[in-house]
Amino acid sequence: MTFGFFTIERWGRKNGKFQWLPVCHLDHDKTVTDAIQALEKKGEPGFFRLIQTQRMIRVTRENGKLRLRKWHAGKPETLARSARAFERDSVKRPVSRR
Repeated sequence: MTFGFFTIERWGRKNGKFQWLPVCHLDHDKTVTDAIQALEKKGEPGFFRLIQTQRMIRVTRENGKLRLRKWHAGKPETLARSARAFERDSVKRPVSRR
């Protein structure tokens, strides 16, 4: 079984533009079947997509070489917390553009 969290998105209009809009998130302990059942429970017609976010990869340059740090994203909160840490750390140590 893969490890990650699911996001269900609906194709819809926001501010006059069509785009993918989040409907709900399901944590890492859920399955594709659980995601489909959550969509059925909402009972709303539309066009939806199911996205599974499994891995986060932070790429930095150290001593001229790329370094990849990889870990699982079990919840949207984990992904958001990691993004905030990246923003915070990038201010202290800018990402090399070379």
